[in-house]
Amino acid sequence: MNRDIILSVSGLKKYFPVRRGLILQKTVGQVKAVDDVSFQVYRGETLGIIGESGCGKTTLARMIMGLEKQTEGEITFLGKKIDTEMPADLRKKIQMVFQDPYSSLDPRMNIRRIIEEPLRVHTKLSANEKRQILLPLLKNVGIDENALQKYPHEFSGGQRQRIGIARALILQPELLLCDEPVSALDVSIQAQILNLFKDLEETYHLTMIFVSHDMSVIRHISDRIIVMYLGQIMEIAPKKELFDHTLHPYSQALMSAIPVADPERQRARIPLKGEIPSPLNAPPGCPFSGRCAKAKEICHCQKPGLRHTSAQHYVACHLFAEGCEETL
Repeated sequence: MNRDIILSVSGLKKYFPVRRGLILQKTVGQVKAVDDVSFQVYRGETLGIIGESGCGKTTLARMIMGLEKQTEGEITFLGKKIDTEMPADLRKKIQMVFQDPYSSLDPRMNIRRIIEEPLRVHTKLSANEKRQILLPLLKNVGIDENALQKYPHEFSGGQRQRIGIARALILQPELLLCDEPVSALDVSIQAQILNLFKDLEETYHLTMIFVSHDMSVIRHISDRIIVMYLGQIMEIAPKKELFDHTLHPYSQALMSAIPVADPERQRARIPLKGEIPSPLNAPPGCPFSGRCAKAKEICHCQKPGLRHTSAQHYVACHLFAEGCEETL
């Protein structure tokens, strides 16, 4: 049975020019934040995007949201191409939960106005109609109705993030983008917000893209996972497949860094040599070749494409080229 594709990203690139000179502002280079990324999102799934800081995952999310204009490539949402000039009827179907639950809320607005703002922008509902939408949503995200007249500074970080989630869901979007929504929270609060996302996913039949640098968080929330490094996709696979049969050396290094709660058990760490290359001067071949213990000569001169290795499992690694498969 064919799955319903809600979002398609093809050959997406985002290059930021580096300029010098006070007057002429001559372009002397480009920071390749996202470099030729392609994937699809299916209706009803949660797609996790994992990678180190600076790998391009947030820039990717901002382009999908229409907050950044792509340098090249196409983004198709519900069969329509989108960019920074997205029409209002399409824009309201994509909403975002931001990383910082305080700076994403207007300190001059009370909570009722913050959450209802999307309804004022995109609809002409009466005050009573807005209330009928607002009250059930407040209950689902765990916000007390009596708190609606308060302001963001009167809430904790976890409560602010619940407010941000309520604002994102008030329009009943088709796609919810979550840009590291728990990274600024305490660990105990992170668990509460992650469980809230799981509950809301079932209640509202959400389709989500969940960005994080924490593999444990991605494992808890995702159905499929994309591993990014230096603006490129290294591996795509369903969650169980990725954790049971990790293929790319970079993905394996990330897996080895996950803490183990049992003090009697020890996980074999895979140390990475060297430093992350600059996106201003990325290596010509595989972006991970300079830190990979299994890199071959071809890895340093030819960029590997995503190769299909098993059901829904793709990896960008020359070790899995046709006739060159080997167990990592």
